[in-house]
Amino acid sequence: MASKSRVVGAAENVDKRGPSDAEPYEVDVGERRVLSAFCCTCEETATLLLEVGDDSPWDHDAMNASHEVEYWREA
Repeated sequence: MASKSRVVGAAENVDKRGPSDAEPYEVDVGERRVLSAFCCTCEETATLLLEVGDDSPWDHDAMNASHEVEYWREA
């Protein structure tokens, strides 16, 4: 038999922080950028040369959604 309890609010493990900061490939899209990417899951690396208007992630990141990828902008 089902219990007759009523649940109100969100569970404690729900992320309530809201949207996170933009990824480096989403910032300064009005200029050319050089980014580095590292997959923490399988340890692949890449250097991304992004043209003006390009805000797409590394292909490896897009194709492997479960992998954790870190991006940083080269100076």
